[in-house]
Amino acid sequence: MQEDEIREALNAHWHASAVGDADAEHDIYADDAVCDYPQSGERIVGRSNLQALRSHHPGKPSGFKVKRILGMGELWITDAQSCTRSDWPTL
Repeated sequence: MQEDEIREALNAHWHASAVGDADAEHDIYADDAVCDYPQSGERIVGRSNLQALRSHHPGKPSGFKVKRILGMGELWITDAQSCTRSDWPTL
């Protein structure tokens, strides 16, 4: 996958998250994806586990403000801030 295709897939992921399309939001992940949360030390293994966690989270954010997307090759990072309805950015 070329870098422009990766960036397009990441943008589609964050757009799906913003509009509440959980299936499209998780299409980006492989079945055996690993998602690390460095702040809490949590590690979620598997797309279905990640989607289940996010869909049942009691403090589920209403979206994310993407600050930047950086990457090359096989390593890509999105710097994002979770938002509640009260602090959702105005477009």
